[in-house]
Amino acid sequence: MTIYSGQIQVTRFKVLRPEAQKKKPVPFSTINEAAAGWKSQPLSSFLEDAPRKGSSNLTVREVTTGWVAPEGVAAVREWRNGLEEGGFQAGAESNWDVSFGAVNDGILLRMRIDRRRVPAPLVQALYKQQLHAEENGKGGRKKRLPRTERDALKQHVRDTLIGRALPNFAFVDAFWREAAGELLVFTTSEPALKAFEELFARTFGGPLDASLMRIQPPMTAVPDGFWADGKAASADVDQWLANLSETIPASVGVADLGENAGA
Repeated sequence: MTIYSGQIQVTRFKVLRPEAQKKKPVPFSTINEAAAGWKSQPLSSFLEDAPRKGSSNLTVREVTTGWVAPEGVAAVREWRNGLEEGGFQAGAESNWDVSFGAVNDGILLRMRIDRRRVPAPLVQALYKQQLHAEENGKGGRKKRLPRTERDALKQHVRDTLIGRALPNFAFVDAFWREAAGELLVFTTSEPALKAFEELFARTFGGPLDASLMRIQPPMTAVPDGFWADGKAASADVDQWLANLSETIPASVGVADLGENAGA
């Protein structure tokens, strides 16, 4: 008999929200509304002749992140089968719902990272052509552009090329236990984690008044009472801080941890 073996990379986060809002679960409609403007451009759109205009807040940059439908969920498989049976329709690939990722007491999330690159020699060559045309305009009089205008012109050339480049893409999966205020991101890559934190903040920071705090040693053993609002620290928190103070050099201190309890 073969025994399966493997490894998984996980980074833990605490989802911080006001205490009054923790007592009632966030409805899927609210999460859907928040995520709607931050969905990734459908991959099928790269086959279209002209860029698609939609309601997304995402703009084409060298690195772009957005939400896509999670993998491995029955609801998503049924949705994709329905798209295949019904034939392709413009925009249908974006019509997934956050509830598709509902599993047990949490929600599966998937972020797509698109990375676009344009060759530096191409940017420089086109920039010189545009600069020459700008500085030798009508009338044949040569006019040297100020440094700020030259920099803006070069950035415009770069942005135009990036908008036409096809991306390399990767996915980052996460599991959000909204009621428990916990989130697991299945990667330890620092650039991927930073991109996830930024996208989560842009998507849910305002609508849900939520923020992420990465759980790293020594915070992995923090008691639940540490996250409670108010200054009424429990005995468990006091004991944890006392134990922690014995493991950290005096030059570092843990007073700030006590001050931030409940933040």
